[in-house]
Amino acid sequence: MNVLRGPRAAPAVLPIGLPLLALAAWIPTLLSLGSTSIDQVAESFGIATACQPGRFLLGWLGDVAPPPAASLSWIDLVPARAVPWLSCQLSLHSPLSPAQSFLLLGLSLTFVLALVACRRARFRLDTSLVVAFVITTAPSSFSRIGHLSLSMLWPIIPGLLACHGLWRAMQVRRLGWSVLGAGALAGLLCYPAQDYYIVFLILQILACFGLLLFLATTRTIELACLGRIAGAGALFVVGFVAVMVWAESPNLLGVAAAGPPGSWVMPRSPNEQFLYGLLPFTWLIPPPWIEAVNQAFVQGGVATGTESYWRSSGSLLIPLAWLVGLWQLARRHPREDSPDRQSSAVRFFALLLGLVTFLGLFCMTMGGFGTLFAVFVSPVLRSLNRYTVFVYGASVLLLASLLDDSLRRRFP
Repeated sequence: MNVLRGPRAAPAVLPIGLPLLALAAWIPTLLSLGSTSIDQVAESFGIATACQPGRFLLGWLGDVAPPPAASLSWIDLVPARAVPWLSCQLSLHSPLSPAQSFLLLGLSLTFVLALVACRRARFRLDTSLVVAFVITTAPSSFSRIGHLSLSMLWPIIPGLLACHGLWRAMQVRRLGWSVLGAGALAGLLCYPAQDYYIVFLILQILACFGLLLFLATTRTIELACLGRIAGAGALFVVGFVAVMVWAESPNLLGVAAAGPPGSWVMPRSPNEQFLYGLLPFTWLIPPPWIEAVNQAFVQGGVATGTESYWRSSGSLLIPLAWLVGLWQLARRHPREDSPDRQSSAVRFFALLLGLVTFLGLFCMTMGGFGTLFAVFVSPVLRSLNRYTVFVYGASVLLLASLLDDSLRRRFP
């Protein structure tokens, strides 16, 4: 019997085919990381060429020399340190370089965590595999290969689905440790290992909580009911944010003990927001056209930074998802739909895409709220264009939820 026949054939093929296809898309990049020139670029952005003390760097962690196995402590197991340490161990016991090892581990984490998060959000297996494949091969991943800690997008889908978990928790309206644990588990699934992503995840969950609470007030004015909704949401958010703080604990403890590391005190000007801030048109132009636009800007005398806007490559999936979201929010829905039906989830993901789009436009753009933060508080968070991947991820989830709903109706 041919396993490719019938409506149930896809789940039998996708679990093997899609991971292999994602790996095949990355093979040229994986091979290129073995060259000296690429290693030197990668080292300057965080991944060293060899596991030597003081050279294996990632983000803002400073010196993350892999310790001997016998001296591992809890702080070496937090995500930001565990991945470089595992990459180093893999490179020591294989012909792979640390950068290649980090790439393989990052791709595996991205695919697996996206798959698990989608399954927890009650997506079908085949839809979950498609989401995992699409986020693993996101255009911005390939454009950020010089900064491997940003190429690996494992927090994106779990972080966005944490908002879905918050929505479900606020619907149940039950207070208890289970809600707090659900928030903490959602944070752990993000495996937060990059400082920018941690900031984005916290901002995102807080904005989603505020939006859901506001929408709850449009449905009921009973204070007891609103209190239960707000309490359940607050417990979920506390659990989620606690994991983010734990993930940043090496940085926080290091600053408390010895002051900021060198990369924190490098002179940065608020004007750099106009070099590294988000330009919304990048969401609409897929590579390689966005690089052609960047070259035209450079030739026209417009200054760009080493991590300029074109490194946050967009995708045609984003404007397509905007249109789908508007269609979903505008069409009439039957009143008898229960909160647990996937059709309700489609409307939520349309709302989530609107939220992350608003956050991107309001907070991350050149001249947005992020620029005000840089001027009046600190310019240390300058590359706000990195938020593009969350808009891309929300677009993928909206389209995937619509596909999932269609598959459930056709193949219940």
